[in-house]
Amino acid sequence: MSEENGAEEVVAEVIEEQGAPDLVVTYSPSVISANFDAMEDSIRAKVADYEGAKYDLTKDESIKEAKNDRHYLNGLKNEIEERRKAVKREYNKPLAAFEKRCKEITSIIDGASDGIKAQLDGAEERRRAGARAALEAHYREFAELLAPVVPYEHLHDDKWLNKSFGEVKAKKALEEKVSAVARDWDTLKAQRGSMAHYEVAERELFRTLDLGSALNAARAADEEDARIAAMREAVESRPAPRPVPRRQAEPAVAARPELSCAWTVEIPSATRSQMEQLAAALRERGITGTIKCKGVC
Repeated sequence: MSEENGAEEVVAEVIEEQGAPDLVVTYSPSVISANFDAMEDSIRAKVADYEGAKYDLTKDESIKEAKNDRHYLNGLKNEIEERRKAVKREYNKPLAAFEKRCKEITSIIDGASDGIKAQLDGAEERRRAGARAALEAHYREFAELLAPVVPYEHLHDDKWLNKSFGEVKAKKALEEKVSAVARDWDTLKAQRGSMAHYEVAERELFRTLDLGSALNAARAADEEDARIAAMREAVESRPAPRPVPRRQAEPAVAARPELSCAWTVEIPSATRSQMEQLAAALRERGITGTIKCKGVC
């Protein structure tokens, strides 16, 4: 600051905001060495005896030999694989720790960013809801008589709510849709005198906003009427079945009276009580006579 002719001179000082430091990574590429050549020579020597080997698998001992040889070869491979995986785990440990720490730091940024996104999403949702409410209000005003019959949901298109579409363009698209419904209705009303099921077609038009679907509904109702009429005509034109004459009952043949005869019943052996029971049964049926015992009773 300096003074000249009684005036003060102000010098502005620019202060640069310190941003986040760049991620500085220091690493030394690892070198993994192994006795690959010697190991390869050893493996080729061990496998040479099994290359092109043939087994008579019709014999149990040959099957057992083949399984043992395969088990031995798989064991050689597993030894190398286990060592390879162990080296890989150790090699990846610094990388895993590095990635974990990076994600812990970036998650701090995500938290702040997600909070802003939630606000932006909420504002966009409120804007779209307001745009839809404005379109629905415009619909009730523009199509006052149609609105109670066709809900706004049947006409709505989600793309009308996009910012790039715009309110003016959306209202115009809505009005064009309403006009199309009015034109289809006029087309349908022109056929009212020749259409037996006009009410069916009209209801279908306002339900689907599709003139073709409305005409098909009326045509289907006509076809159903024709099928019912054909069935009714076939039933009514069919001659009534002739009554089946009743068969006269044949006169009952009088039963011939049975003649009474004298009977002799011989019972080789029975006790007195059994014979008494038999005599009582015969009396109940009106049969009388004499029962005599020929032996000692």
